[in-house]
Formats: sequence, structure tokens, C-alpha cells
Amino acid sequence: MQDMSKVRLIQGGMGVHVSNWRLANAVARARPGYTAGTVSGTALDVVYVRLLQLGDPGGHVRRAFHAFDHQFGTTIAQKILDRFFVEGGKAPEARFRSSPMHIVHTAGGNRHLPMPNGGHAPVLLQLEEDLVELLIVTAFAEVWLAREGHDGVVCMNFLHKIELPLIYALYGAMLAGVSGVIVGAGNPDGLPAIRTCFSRHEAVTREIPVLYRESGEEFAIAFDPRSIAEGKLVSATMTRPAFLAIASLEDLVTALAASESEAPDGFIIEHHTAGGHNANPIGPMRRDELGQPIYSERDEPDLAQIRQSGYPFWLAGGYGSHEGLQKALAAGASGVQVGSVFALAEESGMKAEYRSAILSELKRGVDDAELVRTTLFSPTGFSFKVVQIEGTLSDPEVYDNRRRVCDLGILQQIGLSKPDEAGTRALFQRCAAGPIESYVSKRGLARNTDERHCLCNGLLSCVGLGQVKEQQGELYEEPAIVTLGNRLDGVRRLSRNGQFHYWAKDVVDDILGADSSG
Repeated sequence: MQDMSKVRLIQGGMGVHVSNWRLANAVARARPGYTAGTVSGTALDVVYVRLLQLGDPGGHVRRAFHAFDHQFGTTIAQKILDRFFVEGGKAPEARFRSSPMHIVHTAGGNRHLPMPNGGHAPVLLQLEEDLVELLIVTAFAEVWLAREGHDGVVCMNFLHKIELPLIYALYGAMLAGVSGVIVGAGNPDGLPAIRTCFSRHEAVTREIPVLYRESGEEFAIAFDPRSIAEGKLVSATMTRPAFLAIASLEDLVTALAASESEAPDGFIIEHHTAGGHNANPIGPMRRDELGQPIYSERDEPDLAQIRQSGYPFWLAGGYGSHEGLQKALAAGASGVQVGSVFALAEESGMKAEYRSAILSELKRGVDDAELVRTTLFSPTGFSFKVVQIEGTLSDPEVYDNRRRVCDLGILQQIGLSKPDEAGTRALFQRCAAGPIESYVSKRGLARNTDERHCLCNGLLSCVGLGQVKEQQGELYEEPAIVTLGNRLDGVRRLSRNGQFHYWAKDVVDDILGADSSG
């Protein structure tokens, strides 16, 4: 297993392709062994399909795909290229061709189920084979590019709430030799054991939640690596990556440390000031005058209890400085995870337009509390940090004028319809940020759609991969949504209050200082 004992600085796995392979590569090679670059595992299938349709600038996707087929003796990466690559790139006004949606069905291809009888086994669900191949190849490619040219530490970050693609992308990342796996936004119990099974190319099943199931009824998604590429992938020698679980409080740390399957190898303790998704406050939801969730002392982690678990941990959320690192080390942490300051580095996948807009706001003297708000925009139900930038989904007028669609479906929930006269139920998938009528028709409550924003389309637009659409005869690009943490001291320091652009190495030097170990 990858040794992460010396790692003092883990770059956060932010958004959709903000933490891309370029950023992770730069961080990992900055102080080999002491820094860990991280790629985001979210929506890589969509990201790569769209990069190919832009003509694969630089040829990096094709290089990584060819490496996959050459290494394993397959043609599945070439099949993806043949399907989606556009020589010279699509026309600016042309829509991106859709990547396969994450639609589940039973092993027989059915989406209709009878009422359960007692003593039944879990209902096994699966995705279409071409989607599974795409998930594996794109995760491999992102890690392969991040690892290219150095021997540093590269991790992949997953959101547990995005359950359907997770095990397939995890396997693809492991084929590429990923050093560590980081999972947040939910309880990842069971995934460390799946990681171990994949290191031996063993078949796995992963239980997934299905709304409105009957008492005792279980559903699981299954994957056997031997079912892909005629079993050629299982010839690879696998390294078992370290597994780090993201937790906000000590309760989850204690529970995972006592896991009946397999405990994680360490933890990232993420404060609610960190960017992206956060755990909601404990207790009934209370909001301030801006509509933001109110956190209290109950939401502060008990580091003494976390130390007693005996597992290494890294602190995240407001630790993006040399002083923050020293504070974390003094508290018994192995180091820190830092996101927002890396998100504005030049290697970040964030569209230059939005990086410049944020720096301009800092130059103008806007404070952190005004620039970044904690919202309930996410259809996942988790709190979500949003940067207030004109023309993005943070603007109520932009949100109101956008037609609600769910054409990517990455954050959809799975549920079961009410039984018909024959006692048959249908699987459905829904999203609270999609069309309200569709959500309500699938047993949803209209009030649960309030404030919900489409993160799938918005985060893709944040990295320059927004879909082109037509509304009332006019073409437009899906509006972006941009996320950062509440504490931007590091960004202010390195940019001289928004006056200069900076690079990933500048961030590493700022946090670790002259001493490699920090």
C-alpha cells in the first residue's frame, strides 16, 4: 500500500475538473513524498467526452487512451475515440454530443420489479457496458496523466453521494496506479474493502440506496473486472492505494475505525468552512439573514477523540498557510488538505474568466463573507459554497431565467414507483434540480425543489465545458456555478490581493516553507 506518512500537504479534489491532472501533476512533483496531488473523480466520463469533441487540445486524452489500450491489449479506448473525437473540434455554436447517462437496470436489462417476497437476495443493478468502459478508461486516463513524468503521490477524490459510477472509476484509477483514494459527502463504509478486492481483481457488490423500497429489501450494484475487455484487465499488477475518508466530526471517524469490513487508512477532517459540499449543521436547520445555514460549537470536531482513534489524519478548511500547517501538526495531525488557494492557481481547471473575476473582486476589496456564501443549492441535500459572480447561477436572475433540465443526471436519486395493479414497480431516477413536474411525478414533493440548482451543468461550465442550448430561438451556454471555501487568506496573500496570478508551486512553497517536511 502507498505510504502517505510523510505527506504534509494534500491538494483538495475540487469540483468537476477544477482539480484536473495538470494541477495534481504539478503539486505531486513539487515536493515528492511530502505533497499529494489530487484529481477529482466527479463526472470524468462527461469531461473527457466533451474534451474529445473540442478536438482534444494538446492531444493529451488520446495519448492517455492509447496508453490504456497498449498496456492492457484492448481496443475499448479506441472505441471511445472513434465515437466521440472530433478532428479540429466542434463548431462553437454546436451542442456537445451526449455521453451515456447513468441509468441503472437489472441484470436482465429490466427496470420493472415485482413486489418482494420474504428471504430474497439483494436485487443486483448495473450500468450499460459502454458506460462502464467509459468510466474505467477516463479514470485511468486522468490518473495516468497526473502521474506522468514523476514518482510523487497522486490521489483521486470521490463524492460518495455519486454512487453509481464510483466503483468503476475506482477500478480505473487503480489500473493507473493511483496512490490514494479520498471519499467524502457521505459514509464510505465498505469502500476500503472494495479497494482491497480490486487490488486482486475480484468481483464486488456495493449496496446502494433506493427510495421507497420495501422493508428488508436491498439493492446493490455489481461489477466483475473479468467482464470487461474479455478479461484482459485482470492481468495487470495492482497496487493497493491508501484510503482516506473525509469526515467533519469524530462520530464518523469512530464508526469507520470500528468497521466490520475494513477501516480506512486515515481521515481528512474537513471543517464546514471548506469549499464545495459540507455536512449540514447538527440539529434543526437554522439560517442567518442571508439564508445561510448557521453552524455552532456542536459542529466543531473533537480532535482529542480523533487522535485516540490511532489513525493518521489531515485537517482541512482554513489551514492553507504555513501557520495553519504548524497548527495542524501541533494538534497531532499528519498535515493539511488545502483546496481554495489551489483552485485559483494557473494549473487549475477553473475557467480563466472566473479566476480573473474572483481576483478582481479581491482587488476591489470585497471580503470573504460577501464573496462566498453557504447555500442549500445542491440537490444532494448537503450545504454548498457558492462564489458570488455576476452572470453565474449565484445571480437569482440568471437562475430564474434558466430552463430547468436534467440532461446529465449525475446527482439523480434512484427510486421505485408505487405498484401497479399487477404488483409491479418501476425503477425511476430523479433530481430535485430538474423539471419540477417530472420530480413530482416520481413521488417527489415540490417544496424539495426550492433553491435547488443544477450542479452538473453549472460545474462543467465552470471549467469551460458548458453545454450549448437554445431557448426562445437564441443560443446560450449553460451558466456556471463556482465554489470556494470561506477563508481566502492564502489567495489574497499569493495574489497580492488580486493583483497577480500564481502557480501551484507558489502555493506549495507558501505552505511548506523551505523545509520539505513543513
